[in-house]
Amino acid sequence: MFVPSLIAGWLVSREEPRFWIVSLTVALVFLVLTAVAGLYYPRLRFWRRKDADADTTQ
Repeated sequence: MFVPSLIAGWLVSREEPRFWIVSLTVALVFLVLTAVAGLYYPRLRFWRRKDADADTTQ
């Protein structure tokens, strides 16, 4: 929660009640982006390797 708190500190004051709501929202966005990257990175790596193999056979 350290990094989301830093980012939330740029957006709202730490004394405001909604600081932790913004911090949790930023943390959830990071979590979702990490999950999406984990799901799609192996496919992109395989796709890139497949294209590289096709270029060397020509």
